[in-house]
Amino acid sequence: STGRKNLTAITAPIDLGIIARIARRSALVQRASSHAPMRALLLVTLALVQAQHYHQHHMPRAKFDDQTGAPLNDAARAILARHSATAPAPGAGATEAFDSLVDVAVAAGTWKFVLLECELDGRRKRIVRALQGLKYHAENYDVTAAPLKALGVHVRVVGGGRIKRDDAAKTISVYGYSKTFGRSPGCNEATAEMIRAALPGYRVDWSDEGY
Repeated sequence: STGRKNLTAITAPIDLGIIARIARRSALVQRASSHAPMRALLLVTLALVQAQHYHQHHMPRAKFDDQTGAPLNDAARAILARHSATAPAPGAGATEAFDSLVDVAVAAGTWKFVLLECELDGRRKRIVRALQGLKYHAENYDVTAAPLKALGVHVRVVGGGRIKRDDAAKTISVYGYSKTFGRSPGCNEATAEMIRAALPGYRVDWSDEGY
């Protein structure tokens, strides 16, 4: 719906709530049918478990080098391994999860963001994520991508940077880049355009300068 696409405040990874509900419902359907493929059940169960872990903040926090963007612990290396992994064939709930993705989720304050491209059955959708409480670009990627990829949705990082959202002034600035994922020409401009469409009440500017 339009209301779901154009959010004014994001304080949590809302995609996970949507995907968790889809996974839970899909798992119940799979259990009810003795002919349902066990692989699909495993996929949606995995997606639900990952979503619940992120939602409850039980996963170890990743650490990346602030100067180089390199991973500094096992949790960070695991994120990059998941980023490199290929998504399995689409499972139950993949289409609904893909169709339910919010275009833009930007928390108030200054946070790192990623521009992601999701693909399912030849359809592609770009989404922006700058979630509150996530220190690294890779965390923004993983919170969104891990449950989606478990369902069979391909997710790749287009680029990243920082977003400063001032709700009092109704301004949003997009700038910088991701040291972990590298510079991506056109990323900040494209991100700003998406934010303008999702949040028309804000003045949005962008730059490739800074970090």
